[in-house]
Amino acid sequence: MKQITRMATLGVLLLAGATGTAFANGTSAPEPEPIRYMPPPPPPPAPAPAPAPVVDTCEPGAYISISAGLGIPENAETQYSGEDEMDNGIALNGALGYDFGDARLEAAVGYQKHDFKYGDDDLSLLTVMANAYYDIDTGSDITPYLMAGAGWAHIGMPSDESDDVFAWQVGAGLGFKIADCTTLDLGYRYLRPNKFETNERNIGDVKWAVHNIMLGLRFNF
Repeated sequence: MKQITRMATLGVLLLAGATGTAFANGTSAPEPEPIRYMPPPPPPPAPAPAPAPVVDTCEPGAYISISAGLGIPENAETQYSGEDEMDNGIALNGALGYDFGDARLEAAVGYQKHDFKYGDDDLSLLTVMANAYYDIDTGSDITPYLMAGAGWAHIGMPSDESDDVFAWQVGAGLGFKIADCTTLDLGYRYLRPNKFETNERNIGDVKWAVHNIMLGLRFNF
């Protein structure tokens, strides 16, 4: 037992001597590395705000429209000379109306003139029509429609003759909303005046119709 105690005491003295020698030589025990500070990760970027909804401030109400297009006439069926071919011409139209939401009513004035293919004569057509439209809601900026109208037609004929007759038309088209309260209108019209009379012996009464392809703008206010 005494021997074990001596050996333990000797080990302690040796360890203390080695430690003292190390301190005497200027050597110190290594210091522990400092704990590095790790900042928390930055917060995720906030989502971009949703775009503000486009509010249509245009409500049903009065409107005006203007349009121009190509008039494609049918052959004029004359009483005595059979059919006369006619050239295409420019068709013009202006209207004042009221939009009820899915239906429209308007008063329209139109004008067009067509030359006979053979000869120097021509026919002019001035119309005053009451038109009704049905707009088909598609939930988009494109609105198909159907239309029909009736009214008065003044026919200008060769030799400074003229006649006033009843006229009617039917058609269809597409409305493209291009701005608030502004619609681009592409439409087709089949326009037919009643048979009109002429004093020309080689012509007689005339039956005629024209197909109009129109492009215009409609402004609600």
